[in-house]
Amino acid sequence: MDKDLPIWILEPELTEKRDSSARKLFEGGQRTPHIPETISIYDIKRRIRAVREYARNNLDMFVAELKNNLKQKYPQVKVKSAQDSTEAVEYITRVSDGLNVVSINNSSIVAQELRPELTATGFTVVNSYLNEFDVEKRSILDYWDLPRLSDKNLLGTFEVSIKTAGLDPTNDTKKYLAVLGVNAISAEDCTVFFLEHFSNIHNDLRQAEKVLLVVGLDKIVKDRKDAIFQTKCMGIFGMESALLGIGPKSEGTLSLDELGLLPSDKSRELHVIILDNGRSNLLQVKYEDLFLCIGCRACNQHCPIQHSFTNVDYIWTPRNFLNQFLSGRSDSIDVCLHCEACRMECPLDIDLPHLMWQAKMDYVNKRSPSFYHRILGRPELLARLGTPLAPLANLLMNNGLIRSPMEIITGIDRKATLPKFHSRTFKKWFRKNA
Repeated sequence: MDKDLPIWILEPELTEKRDSSARKLFEGGQRTPHIPETISIYDIKRRIRAVREYARNNLDMFVAELKNNLKQKYPQVKVKSAQDSTEAVEYITRVSDGLNVVSINNSSIVAQELRPELTATGFTVVNSYLNEFDVEKRSILDYWDLPRLSDKNLLGTFEVSIKTAGLDPTNDTKKYLAVLGVNAISAEDCTVFFLEHFSNIHNDLRQAEKVLLVVGLDKIVKDRKDAIFQTKCMGIFGMESALLGIGPKSEGTLSLDELGLLPSDKSRELHVIILDNGRSNLLQVKYEDLFLCIGCRACNQHCPIQHSFTNVDYIWTPRNFLNQFLSGRSDSIDVCLHCEACRMECPLDIDLPHLMWQAKMDYVNKRSPSFYHRILGRPELLARLGTPLAPLANLLMNNGLIRSPMEIITGIDRKATLPKFHSRTFKKWFRKNA
């Protein structure tokens, strides 16, 4: 039996420090072999795809191995298998022991899947990541402002900076819960990995009276080597999306300091929640590639519709947008333009546009098409109806009194410019001029 569960945190090294060291090596007459070689992005993508496919194809074995190893090696860690988010939140409520404040990291599994139910249950939820930076305005507004970090040798800039063993007893313990989504976990030795850009995760591990590590089934891999590589890849391919997400705080954003938490005099507790919440359903043939996703959010970098989703209550990415629809938390994915930008950026080469179409077809096949889809899905019919009365149809289409109810019925914004009807169709023109 080992003593305490190993928890490792990876952080990005300072690029300036790395570049400075490289310059000193050159200036001091050192040869290039002393400088880390550039690693092919293609090779990294190929390797992470292999890691994820192996994890997907052996999921049941790895889940059983992880549970058994946690029980045998770390009996002091309380382990819960939750089928869905409701079961997970019920467990958190049960073990909270009256604690009402929950600090979460910026992981999608807690920020998107658990936070809404935690809030509805009555917890005060604080995203500790959002309080790590305070900027007056966004310096990077869109993808063309990004420095294209993925073109550089970034693999060596993400290293394990902190190694902890369980939860150390400290004098800084405060009365709150930390619910943290992990980035990877080794089924072989149970080592937990986090990717941290600031210090929020380490602070929660150091201060919270109770820490609950949430492990999605898609975060379980074979061994420590695969787990650390998967976490590094999240840093490599997600750095630019992290830059896009840095902006002014939303109104009402709370911090733990502002809540005036009292010191805790109780023993600290460590829990591990192994959460399915629809992940095993992705293993059906149609959507099995979604299980390969490492959550790096690279798909968000060039997405042209991302700015339309600044007020959603989850971390918006094309992948999360599709997941909301598949899980029944959203009733439409019609705004996707199928521009292929997300597929081009994905390090796993997940064809999200195709999966969007597949999800839409499955939805329509299960239900009758809505009036909205019946109308907009038959442009030829609309053309036949509008052509005979083209001048009148164009006049009505530009009338505000008509466009307002039309927006409600069809979903077409009243301010959108619509194509004009013409009395003379192309067929008529062609017969006359052929």
